[in-house]
Amino acid sequence: MPPSAAEPAAPVQAGTRTVEAQPPAEKQRAPVARRLLGAADRAAFEALTTRLGGRVGLALAPLRDPDTVQVVGRLRTGVAWSTSKVPVAVAAVEAGTAPAASLRAAITASDNVAATRLWASLGTATAAASAATEVLRAGGDATTQIESRTLRPGFTPFGQTTWRLADQVRYAARLSCTPAGRRVRTLMGQVVAGQRWGIAGLPGARVKGGWGPGVSAGRAGGYLVRQFGTVRHRGGTVVVAVAATAADLGGGVRKLDAIADWVSARAGAPGAEGRDAADR
Repeated sequence: MPPSAAEPAAPVQAGTRTVEAQPPAEKQRAPVARRLLGAADRAAFEALTTRLGGRVGLALAPLRDPDTVQVVGRLRTGVAWSTSKVPVAVAAVEAGTAPAASLRAAITASDNVAATRLWASLGTATAAASAATEVLRAGGDATTQIESRTLRPGFTPFGQTTWRLADQVRYAARLSCTPAGRRVRTLMGQVVAGQRWGIAGLPGARVKGGWGPGVSAGRAGGYLVRQFGTVRHRGGTVVVAVAATAADLGGGVRKLDAIADWVSARAGAPGAEGRDAADR
């Protein structure tokens, strides 16, 4: 996780990746809360899912304590779609093969052509997938494997990665621990206007979204729409991953808007006070 603002930590080398040394535990800022959601919140979310219909899921944790991630809703995992552009972009920045224009377009506008350039810059599909998976491992996601194969024709291989919401939260919480991650995370705060829906519409949001054809019971149908990133909170910063199935993209966006409103009300009214060092 990012170091405390009061005690800047010197970079240390970890393999080929520069990471930030952690300050002593007693000097780290306290997390927003050990658990953001109580039993009443869980019940309220279940009521929301009933109103929304379809399958939805939400994972969240305080930035300073991402291993306390909580997941509610029936949708816990799914195809990553364009959310997978984040580890691909970080890998390309680390490799020195990420032109600024392609990097910006891939993250802020979710441009597929730009993201494919970043992917190709990492070598073969196998090499690119390995590099992006290494980024996830360094960021605290111990299970996800970036897909190297084109499982569904017409879509990028990395976009077809299966990524759990809880693992996205763990990874997003540590994104600022490397220079490359910080560069990509900054761009996640500059999403184009047409994609500022869902949690991207909350104050201080640094988010990447993704959407594509859904799969239910082994059959293609409808849409899967998802986002992950961070939003500001009065006590610090909350890491969030959210997903929903719907008949089309518009329906998925409306569901994510409703869940974002719920997060804003339940996890605490977002605000600028108490910002974490990573948000500065």
